[in-house]
Amino acid sequence: MMYGVGMPVLFLVAAFTFFVMFTVERWAVCYIYKQPPSFDDKLTKNATALLKWAGLIYLGFGYWMLSNKMMFENEVLPIAASNDY
Repeated sequence: MMYGVGMPVLFLVAAFTFFVMFTVERWAVCYIYKQPPSFDDKLTKNATALLKWAGLIYLGFGYWMLSNKMMFENEVLPIAASNDY
């Protein structure tokens, strides 16, 4: 979802993927698993700590994509020499 600013169709792909994963997990819990897995609060705390930075990373990738001149003008800027970056 980090690239969603530049390619909005990825939001639809992510929504479809989350729906399929949710459905399969619910089905698996009902019909396949014998006992639910035992998790402690450490998993939740680690996920929350990582998600604090998700918005900042999303903004960084969005700025990078929207400020790229080659993205909207459909023009490739060639490298003048082999030692140029």
